[in-house]
Amino acid sequence: MNKPERHIQAFIGHFLDLYKIASFNFINPHSYTKFRQIKSIKEKTRSTVFIETGTYRGVTTKRCSSLFEKIYTVELDENLALEAAAYLADEKHVKVIQGDALEALPKILEDDSVNNVLIFLDGHFSGGETACSNLPEPAIEELKIISKYSKKVKGIVIDDFRLFGTEHGFPTKSELIKAAESYFDGYEIIVHLDQLIIAKSK
Repeated sequence: MNKPERHIQAFIGHFLDLYKIASFNFINPHSYTKFRQIKSIKEKTRSTVFIETGTYRGVTTKRCSSLFEKIYTVELDENLALEAAAYLADEKHVKVIQGDALEALPKILEDDSVNNVLIFLDGHFSGGETACSNLPEPAIEELKIISKYSKKVKGIVIDDFRLFGTEHGFPTKSELIKAAESYFDGYEIIVHLDQLIIAKSK
């Protein structure tokens, strides 16, 4: 699929989401709708660095490449990481890391040059060709790690909130929210468009 076709498909998906929201028949947002939400949170928090877990093929990463000064994206599956790295090769400020996010996150966040960070957690098992670590959904463990670097973190977006408590191996929604409140006291915590959003209050 060429670039114009991708843009057309993204806008169609986004407008379908708007229709579903208006008709109260909204479940899983299109990836472009998720990107627009990331963009909105980026502007609200003035983040300059983006960290993503669950690269998949790099579509969200590519869209975000125009918004952030640095991007780190982590993909567990080796083949998907290679495919994404090839797709993102022209984006010199984007680094694709193949590995487990629970190991990669502290290494990234320990870097002194990594500050004003927005983190997008989407590294859960989704069936098919996606990889599965020991934890099908590691978001709570990721929040625990990220909290140690909270001075650097402006915001966190946890994707696919609807799946928590319904998919095998996923924490419940209440467990996720409780962890967010425990680790990020003083941050604004809301659920919007199938995402849990943790944003630093001004």
